[in-house]
Amino acid sequence: MATSAIICLLLGIPMRRLGVRLRIMDVPNRRSSHSTPIPRMGGVAIVLAMIFTMALLGKPNPALLVAMAFGALVSIISFIDDAVSLSSVLRLLVHLGAACVSIYLIRLHVTGFALPFVTISLPSWVGFGVAVLFVAGFVNFFNFMDGINGSAAMQGIVGGATLSVLLALNGAGNSAMVAAALVGGCIGFLPYNFPRAVMFLGDMGATTIGFTLAMMTLIGTRKYPWIACVLPLGLFIYDAVFTICKRLLRGENVLNPHREFHFHLLIRCGWSHVRVTSLQVGLMLLCSAASLTYAWVDNSMVRLIVLLAVLAMLVTYSIFVHRYFARHEKKEEPHPAPTPVPEPADVAAP
Repeated sequence: MATSAIICLLLGIPMRRLGVRLRIMDVPNRRSSHSTPIPRMGGVAIVLAMIFTMALLGKPNPALLVAMAFGALVSIISFIDDAVSLSSVLRLLVHLGAACVSIYLIRLHVTGFALPFVTISLPSWVGFGVAVLFVAGFVNFFNFMDGINGSAAMQGIVGGATLSVLLALNGAGNSAMVAAALVGGCIGFLPYNFPRAVMFLGDMGATTIGFTLAMMTLIGTRKYPWIACVLPLGLFIYDAVFTICKRLLRGENVLNPHREFHFHLLIRCGWSHVRVTSLQVGLMLLCSAASLTYAWVDNSMVRLIVLLAVLAMLVTYSIFVHRYFARHEKKEEPHPAPTPVPEPADVAAP
């Protein structure tokens, strides 16, 4: 973890400068939470940090290596998308293809759902489909939720650390090391993105973190109940699913860009990025604590109480955010004209 963090931290400055030189920038629009162009090269630093760390310290088995290679394909396509903007259909096909091959090679079919007091078994082909949809879906959910300073990196740190602990105690040392390398990369990237952003993850970073977390979740389900492994990612999954359902009930096209996620609503009420991300981190930590409790306490009643407590917490979060938004929404002024993308010589080190 420390190795990955140091490598990513050191790579941050040259990656930021390279982003400006290649003009791989996030130019603000009316949906943005920033007002000046920001380089989108943080994901490159994280991916390189993970690769170097695994090369130095890791000896993953052949199947995991191939799965990591297909994860790298997701990263490469996302990097190209950061640079030239690709079709959303093409990106989704790559996500589905990478998920299919990786899940098949590592035998990560979902065999069933172990719920408190009941277990639902799934046929192999259904379990395979569920696993593929989970990975591809979470990759996109994570990308959607990467919208404010520090939020996505903190989900990578908190969720990745929890999964790394579960995997290590499960005897899946190679997978635990991958998760730890991801955590280290996110830690190394965080100073460039929080509290003030001088670099963004970009699609490459968001999809890489999302793909890695989703795969580690499936590996964890080999020993632990499905819910225990999903809970560390619960906040992002809940926010994405809740917002999609809300927009469907309104009759809106869920494929159209929007500013309706919980964090969007708080930002639109005047909350700072630091304040919103801090709230999210608190919820992430509670979800991770629930995950560890659910995994280690083999008692159906305790697990039911944990699950209901998490659901109550997330529903309370939704009620608070939407009621607060109804009372405190600030009238949005026209977004200022985008600041011209700076020349490389104008970029200072963070």
